[in-house]
Amino acid sequence: MKRRTLCALVLLTVLAAAFFALSRAGAPAQRDPIEPVSDRDFMRAELTYDETLRTLRGTQMLTARNRTGQDLDEIVLRLYMNGMPGCSAYVSGAAFDGKAAAFSQDAEDPTVLRIACQWPDGEEIRLSWTVMIKHAKTDGAAAITLPSKAMFEGGAWRTDAYDDLADLSGAEAFDAMITLDGEIAAQMRMARDASFALLPGGSAKEKEIGGVRVCALARDSGTAAMLLAGAQDALESLMDAGFPYPFDSLTVAQGGTGREDGLALSGLIMLDADGRGEQLRRKLTRLIARQIFGVQVGSDPWNAPWLSHTLASCAEMLAYKRLRGTAAYEERLYGELELATRITRPAGVCVGASTAHFGSDSEMMQVLRDQGAAMLLGVEQAVGDDAFVRALQAYVRACAGGRGSAEALCRALEQETGSSWDGYISDMLAF
Repeated sequence: MKRRTLCALVLLTVLAAAFFALSRAGAPAQRDPIEPVSDRDFMRAELTYDETLRTLRGTQMLTARNRTGQDLDEIVLRLYMNGMPGCSAYVSGAAFDGKAAAFSQDAEDPTVLRIACQWPDGEEIRLSWTVMIKHAKTDGAAAITLPSKAMFEGGAWRTDAYDDLADLSGAEAFDAMITLDGEIAAQMRMARDASFALLPGGSAKEKEIGGVRVCALARDSGTAAMLLAGAQDALESLMDAGFPYPFDSLTVAQGGTGREDGLALSGLIMLDADGRGEQLRRKLTRLIARQIFGVQVGSDPWNAPWLSHTLASCAEMLAYKRLRGTAAYEERLYGELELATRITRPAGVCVGASTAHFGSDSEMMQVLRDQGAAMLLGVEQAVGDDAFVRALQAYVRACAGGRGSAEALCRALEQETGSSWDGYISDMLAF
């Protein structure tokens, strides 16, 4: 039975998002604040931090336009705790265009917060609320995640049951800026979540890599330097393979996530940093690739997690091929990933399964990351590296800022290879 962690009272925290890490021992230099644009929602959070109590308090303000095509009578926030024990968050004082608004938490799911409002189609509104978050005591960085607007899809707000295996980057793309004690702690365009890493007393190292501002945040300077070097190798290998990084900043933070690879959010990666050398490089490459295929291209994190994990694993393998050569690539493909296709699994545990079918993060990674990539790379074996990379690039271009799908991937494959792969992909997802 899968463990599901919900740390909430009358609400709590959420669709994580954009950011740059902030270390009390070495905060990144202040940057010019971003300004709202007309075609995306804009979230601003102004927080203060009490290091002794490990508590953040402040106000969140969301400027949003109703682009649903229908009049609405509520806005739904998702309040995920990111599966981290020892955390708590509270929301109070919700206001709609400056007037107090009634809000309620779903009895069956404490991550769903409904705020009553009259919101005509096409109109812009300003929503605000007060938030208090207490993070767990940890010897690594804490991922601070803030409440965000739920995805509106298929004529209704998405209120899928919380699942601690699902990625949190499931929202409509928005811009975000977070200040902490008066300094910019995080800001990003086209974010899918709103968060930043916090490590009081830690060490931070920064470097610009291929036009991307990268910050490594760790308990000590040696680990921070190791993470920065690993991030450089991962970024450069993905860029060389044809997969540019989608954001202008990246933070790689040392912190426990309870996940085999780690956590990938908008511009933020959290991982335990226990690995070294090639193992760390592969993990960082997969996590960065998940920011491309699961954040830049939105996916359904509950019902189609393969779109993030499987495509990211393929990108990591293609980067490895460019880095080490075809022989080393095929040795990994047939000696490591292909082994996952030979394991007999219970009914429903397949590449196209929802997170509800997997009993653990390890099982999900073995199926989505290894088995799925081994099968999808069968297309690459058939059509060649160039055509397959072009197809993944076409998929990203078509779906960036929106939502990816199996159908969109099949269209991109047919466009770039000249053949239909619909049947192959359908069989792959059911295997």
